Amino acid sequence: MPRPVLLRDMPTLADWLADGGGDGLGRALALGPGGTLQELDLAGLRGRGGAGFPTARKWRSILEAGTEAGDRYVVVNGAEGEPGTFKDRAILRANPYQVLEGAVIAAVTIGARKAFIGLKQGFRPELDRLERALVELEAERLTAGVEIELVAGPDHYLLGE
Repeated sequence: MPRPVLLRDMPTLADWLADGGGDGLGRALALGPGGTLQELDLAGLRGRGGAGFPTARKWRSILEAGTEAGDRYVVVNGAEGEPGTFKDRAILRANPYQVLEGAVIAAVTIGARKAFIGLKQGFRPELDRLERALVELEAERLTAGVEIELVAGPDHYLLGE
C-alpha cells in the first residue's frame, strides 16, 4: 500500500525552497526525459484520478509520438469535478509551488511548449495562491522557460466541456 503524502503548508517561496522545493525540477533537468521517465517507472507514480494510470506510461506515449503529433501541452485539472471532494483545492491552497513544479517537470519531460492549469473561477483563494506563486517562480527563473497559463473556468460541472 502506498505511503500517504503529507500535505504541509508552504506560505512563501522561501519556505518551499528551504523544504527542498525545486529539487525535483533540478533532478529532472539533469536526468533528461529518458532518465525522468525511468525514475517515474521505478517510483510507480500513478495519476490521482480514479483509474490510477501509470504516469510514466502516459508521459512516454506522448514523448514517443514524435514531432508528427504536433505541439504538446500539459494540462493540470484543478477543477475538483468529483462531487464532495476537496483534494485539488487542499493541495493548491497548501502548496501551489509543488503543483507548478510538477507541471514544469511534465512539460520538460514530454517536450511541451506550454502548461495550462484549469480551475473553477469560484476557487478564488486557490487562484490567488497560484497567481502569487507563479509570479514568484517566474521572477526567480524556476519555470525552466515553460510558459504557464492559469485558466479560470465556469463553476459548474464539468469544467472541461
